Amino acid sequence: MNNSEENQNRNISSGNNYNERIEGNYIDNSEHYHEAPTEKPFQPIKYIPKFRNPNFVGRQDKLGDIYRELKANNNNRVAISAVSGMGGVGKSELALEYAWEYINDYSGGICWLNVRDRNLASEIIQFIQLQMDLEVPQKLQGNTLTLEEQVEWCWKNWKPPEGSVLVIFDDVTEYKDINKLLPRINNQRFKLLITTRRLGLDNKIVDIPLDVLCEDDALSLLRKILGEQDSRIEDELQTAKELCKWLGYLPLGLELVGRYLEQDPDLSIAEVLEELQSERLEYEALNISEEELESTEITARLGVSAAFNLTWEKLDSKTKEIGELLSLFAPDTIAWKYVESVSESLNWKKTDVRKAKKQLYGRNLIKRLEEQEASYQIHPLIREFLKTKLQASSQINEFKQAFASTLIEIGKTIPFEPTLEVINSVKNAIPHLTEVAQNQLDVVSDENLRSVFSSLGNFYQGRGLYVSAEPWHQQCVLEVKSRLGENDPNYAKSLNNLGILYRRMGRYDSAEPIFIQAVDLIKQLLGENHPHTATCLNNLGNLYLDMGKYDSAESIFIQAVELRKQLFGENHPDTAQSLNNLGILYKNMGRYESAEPIYNQAVELRKHLLGENHPDTAQSLNNLANLYLNMGEYDSAEPVFIQAVKLRKHLLGENHPDTAQSL
Repeated sequence: MNNSEENQNRNISSGNNYNERIEGNYIDNSEHYHEAPTEKPFQPIKYIPKFRNPNFVGRQDKLGDIYRELKANNNNRVAISAVSGMGGVGKSELALEYAWEYINDYSGGICWLNVRDRNLASEIIQFIQLQMDLEVPQKLQGNTLTLEEQVEWCWKNWKPPEGSVLVIFDDVTEYKDINKLLPRINNQRFKLLITTRRLGLDNKIVDIPLDVLCEDDALSLLRKILGEQDSRIEDELQTAKELCKWLGYLPLGLELVGRYLEQDPDLSIAEVLEELQSERLEYEALNISEEELESTEITARLGVSAAFNLTWEKLDSKTKEIGELLSLFAPDTIAWKYVESVSESLNWKKTDVRKAKKQLYGRNLIKRLEEQEASYQIHPLIREFLKTKLQASSQINEFKQAFASTLIEIGKTIPFEPTLEVINSVKNAIPHLTEVAQNQLDVVSDENLRSVFSSLGNFYQGRGLYVSAEPWHQQCVLEVKSRLGENDPNYAKSLNNLGILYRRMGRYDSAEPIFIQAVDLIKQLLGENHPHTATCLNNLGNLYLDMGKYDSAESIFIQAVELRKQLFGENHPDTAQSLNNLGILYKNMGRYESAEPIYNQAVELRKHLLGENHPDTAQSLNNLANLYLNMGEYDSAEPVFIQAVKLRKHLLGENHPDTAQSL
């Protein structure tokens, strides 16, 4: 197997009393990681992924309403909704201000969840696993848990077990999208704050409608942005009021124009209003009626659009290009290193990219996230306007290809069993890779098509989120079949990976025909004497071992061992892997005399090939010790177990699952 294939996919076999690892092969372009996760101190998690807006004004009555409703004994669900359903009115800003203002009231923790275009169940499960260092079970009392049941387990096992918890669901479109994933309604411990564009989201929820700012608050916002030393608001008070009205009193529009004025202290408010009004003439030329123009939503949206264009025209050409590029990213956390990586592939100068970032930030087109290192967010409306600029650009395909290629390469670094450190290093790339999978497949090459979906599947499957991983592996099979056809090796590889997922989920009846089809296809396309053929055979053998079909497993494992010896020779990690699996089979069958020499051979091979200080060597030692334990040879088992424990502590740390397994 070549170096681009991941060949150390391990699973804990349900048929193994001592948790020996059956080794299978997950066909993907990945690297290996064995670092131990960092243990986090036990304390309430206050997860608010956005920084507090220093320019927040007004809305004190709304903050009080939220506080009173959430503190009331009979209410634990409050929705901040938007009048006329418009964006940019400040729903998320209000929820954010509430979270910061009352952070000390929630001794059980705070959790902010983005809902729009997200797999909310996976978001909740990941939060529990990553932030609270809890493993969410796939099964309880022998029954496989549905995704909804896993989420219910998360709420029941929230740490700490006492104290009020604030959970914010940001940007909810339909209540039915979240209803089955919420804490039980009779659980008064969890206080739910929802932001939505819909009035009357559900009759179980207290609705707090949010309108645009009043005139006084709009002027206060402009004053805050311009600073106390700037006298333009007072000098041109009536014109400033007209400006606020023209912008529809929408916070986002006011922020944009305020930053525009801030950049040029010599620019009068009258001049800015005149420029904005010229934009209105353009909209009137589009046959938008006067009635529509006077409506709150149309006025606000056109006001933001005009304010955006006002700022847009002042940007230099490279900054405009960076802005267009940013519209390809998901409206989530954008780590600037990803922007720089895409820029490098476009051969842009680093100095130009840094200058563009300063301009975009200075003019309020992007916001920096205080909790994340060098990360930014774009308001959804700003992203919408940037997309229109990109659509008109002659470089749209070039930008999309560079973006997709960069995210795909990041995805390829996700191994099948990533550690928490790896998960944390790539988690902010996942929404953007999802954008590629959902909206940009037209620029993905045939060569990279499978990687898009397998990387996303790896991310979720590696964390044990099998239900979240399943649609990505299923879509991989469908997309590869549709574009490349059934007579392409990538189709067989996609089947193989879907089979591994089903095997891990315990869905053996689904996995078996898929593995058999993958083996037959690989043999047909690549020949019987090919590394991928050995890989698929090995995985089919693992399935039969799990199913207790030992006779079928034995013949396939022997075939895989012989094929790998023929292809790679006896001194190769893949050969050692197949020997290890054959040894586990014999041990499970009670054929200890057959298992012992194979285990010893695997240990020696790995020591020779990988060195004594390698996780796979420790794993083989652990398996050998298990065998001695089953044989009742305790004196032989003890020193090997001690060796495995010592080695795993050294390599993986004391707080690693493999170390715990050996202990």
